[in-house]
Amino acid sequence: MAEFRAFIAWVTGKRSMSEAAAMLGTTRQTFAARIAWCWNVEPGMPGVSRSHRYVMADGTYVPYGWCLLVLSGDDGRPVKWQWCSAETTAAYRQLFGHLNRPGLLVCDGGRGCLTAAGARWKGVSAQRCLVHVLRNTRVDLTNKPKSEAGRTLLKLARGLTKVKTADEAAMWLTDLNAWHAEHGSYLKERTDARQDPMHANGRKWWWTHERLRRAYFRLVKLNRDHMLFAFCDPAITKDGGPLPSTTNQLEGGVNAVVKRTLDHHRGLSEAHMKRCCEWTVYMLTEHPDPELFVTPAHWKTVGKEPVEDNGPTPGTLTAVQLPAVGIDAYENGFGIRKGWAGRSK
Repeated sequence: MAEFRAFIAWVTGKRSMSEAAAMLGTTRQTFAARIAWCWNVEPGMPGVSRSHRYVMADGTYVPYGWCLLVLSGDDGRPVKWQWCSAETTAAYRQLFGHLNRPGLLVCDGGRGCLTAAGARWKGVSAQRCLVHVLRNTRVDLTNKPKSEAGRTLLKLARGLTKVKTADEAAMWLTDLNAWHAEHGSYLKERTDARQDPMHANGRKWWWTHERLRRAYFRLVKLNRDHMLFAFCDPAITKDGGPLPSTTNQLEGGVNAVVKRTLDHHRGLSEAHMKRCCEWTVYMLTEHPDPELFVTPAHWKTVGKEPVEDNGPTPGTLTAVQLPAVGIDAYENGFGIRKGWAGRSK
């Protein structure tokens, strides 16, 4: 168990293996050999019996093409996690399984997540992360829009994350309606293919300000779908005060920790990388007890078959070392060399 505790401290911390070994007064090679059995211990999911006022769901992509989906509760701690190759509906169905219906789901608005949530908790309210909304708006408008309409809409979008109450949400929507009343005709401008044949691409006409339209109508659709300000809906907040409007709690408190841990342990194999992520998330749960998952079968020594080596005996001349026919080995530089390569007069 002392070896396992040292393993957990190392794999979820920021020390290198050499530093972890030095703390135990041993070498890196010895430390690696003693904790080799610990990689076989798999952490389990914590209990998810209690209900949560809100849950957050998000995925973080890690090496080897894997995505780690994490679900956190209203205390900010992980509740469940799920490995997948992409954030699909099936993956989120597994993540949401056996979990009581929350009061609110806060997510990035991915189709797979929303579809799975609607199937698992029919009619559940979903809040689109407002930081993601602002990020998408910046992609469409850039940080320095050229038009007055774009600059005004970007300023309005930046105020999204400052909305905290239902009254402030109503004022924001009033400002959005005022923006449309002023710039609605600008949004409707169209470009004819004869005016710009270089960008026609087979089209007869197109909206002149497509990116501006996309940014505006995204906000309109989110509000129509009750995903823009669901966090301040009086029907949801009446039992316990305000709810979060972003997934910052999950991304900064869990996903960022996973990324930092992997950064400290670069070069892990695929299996060890996944186990490192699992232990990192598990240790962030409410009552982590890693020793609970250890059984005597984990540390039993398993004999390994000797690896067959059909290669040449060390010190002998191999086919790779032999020069081609007709080439003098010593004249062409294939002979044994002596001296200090790199020494200069």
